[in-house]
Amino acid sequence: MANLNILHGVFFLVSVQYVAANEVPRSCEDVLGHYAGTVFKEGVYTIDPDGAGGVDPFQVTCTTRDDIPGHGVTLVPHQFGVEPLPQHYQGPGERSRYASFDYKPTEEQLDSLTRISGKCRQYVRLSTIHSENFLKSPWWMSRQGWNMTNWGGAPTNSSKCACAMQDRCDGENMDCNSKLNDYLLRNDEGFLDDKRYLPVKQVPVGDLDDDGEEAFLMVKPMECYGDMVSGPPTEKCLCSLHAEVKGSTKAGPLLYELPYLIYGQGHNDVWIDDGNRKKKVTDVYPQFFNTRKRRQLLPSISVASGISPECFNALQSCPVDCERLAKLTLATKPLTTKITNGGIQKPLGQMMCENAGVTIPPPGSRIVAFYKTAPACGFSGSSTHLAGNTTICCNVFTLPFTNQVYNYFNEKCVQNVDLGTIFGSG
Repeated sequence: MANLNILHGVFFLVSVQYVAANEVPRSCEDVLGHYAGTVFKEGVYTIDPDGAGGVDPFQVTCTTRDDIPGHGVTLVPHQFGVEPLPQHYQGPGERSRYASFDYKPTEEQLDSLTRISGKCRQYVRLSTIHSENFLKSPWWMSRQGWNMTNWGGAPTNSSKCACAMQDRCDGENMDCNSKLNDYLLRNDEGFLDDKRYLPVKQVPVGDLDDDGEEAFLMVKPMECYGDMVSGPPTEKCLCSLHAEVKGSTKAGPLLYELPYLIYGQGHNDVWIDDGNRKKKVTDVYPQFFNTRKRRQLLPSISVASGISPECFNALQSCPVDCERLAKLTLATKPLTTKITNGGIQKPLGQMMCENAGVTIPPPGSRIVAFYKTAPACGFSGSSTHLAGNTTICCNVFTLPFTNQVYNYFNEKCVQNVDLGTIFGSG
């Protein structure tokens, strides 16, 4: 038996060295996979979620959980450890206290982990006695430093706690138990599970300036598990370029139809459809996601519960992505650039003017990107200005004798321009 124990110990050591030194697992799911058919042991491992050439590998704690069997769970503890104790606050003193949580991985490293994980969650609990909380923003602060207004067990920025979602709050018409300012122990607890904003960086605890006011705060490590499933792209974001309606936020005449953006389940599972075939957006525009605005999308819309991941991605990302697609489309193409349309080469501005079919007199109209989600997710439309001051002028000319109306691009964008000037023969 002693020899068997020695052999088991040697096997475990070799397995850890193999995982750590030779393949550098992406997450604890991979670590668990290496122990298939053997004994998995909780411990500290080095992971590299985005692989070689990305952000530096970093250390996490790998474990399992009874409520999510079959998964290797990646724990990211803060400075208070893997099994932190509740933090106790008591009055009298400053009315508001701020509990901050520091993590060894950088924001970029945390981002790489949450992106490849199917789910991430972080258990939080606030217990209060005669201490009124959750009355104003923020309720907690995200890893990006953004103010969030929800608590464990409630949707992102819903201004609710778990008890409201389950219709079991202690007080009538209450969204959180901790809003009750009495001498009974009140608890609000549950998992924050929007991985885009985890882990928790700070929690304010309020109403601690008088005797008898107490609060107990528990924030456990972030837990990530599973793999991000990239489902087939389904939900469409309709993007187009329009002439700006002066004095209005509405988009005017259509100038140019951009390819559809189609969303799958993953954060970066975005495809482009030009009417001929679908391609990964990064195959067409490799730098599509490389903007801080795209990487750190903050919820700005109200989304009904139960909506599909594809719909959420479309509703959330469509405005930013349409603007990005428009900028990339025009980034290296002045309006005088000749493009092929229907087998005929013509300036981009000429094609836009033909599409618009109206006069756009000098000094011209700015070009705006217009977005609209497909019906399956509910319509939502708006316009956003492109960077710089890209303007277009169009003239309408009636041909003699035939009375045929002809739209042409006025690249000079000045008053009283004739056809000869436009086409460079005058």
